[in-house]
Amino acid sequence: MMTREEIQNEFRCVEGINEAKKIYKELAKKLHPDVGGSEEEFKALNTIYTHLIEHKIYFTNEIKIDVELEKIISLILHFENITIELVGSWIWVSGDTKEIKEKLKELGFKWASKKKMWYYGEMKGRNHKEKSLDEIKSKYGCETLKKKEKGQIAS
Repeated sequence: MMTREEIQNEFRCVEGINEAKKIYKELAKKLHPDVGGSEEEFKALNTIYTHLIEHKIYFTNEIKIDVELEKIISLILHFENITIELVGSWIWVSGDTKEIKEKLKELGFKWASKKKMWYYGEMKGRNHKEKSLDEIKSKYGCETLKKKEKGQIAS
């Protein structure tokens, strides 16, 4: 049995989002009710992790991310097999998004059918000449926040 304080201590020296995610996954394997943990422990873990992601961790010190975008990113970061890219003031999501389509729509993402990617952000004005994602990236800059994980191939 772990107390709320002990769970918080596990995250004490965390510096980045990936490190926090790794600790969360390790603790979830121990604290989930299906593996012998209690519902209270697991709820405490989720509360602590969510608070940490939303309020304490910054993705990188090199770039400053708008608070609204950071919050949206924190809500999708845990999804598996997706790539999240920050391009200018837009979030672009690609990879295995079919399963999370409704969640993305709920958060305000829109589907860019020609690019086959989801985006979040406001389009200011209409440009009649379509731009490729590479053109958009070169104009506004790009920071990949999460890469799609490769699935394990059984031998």
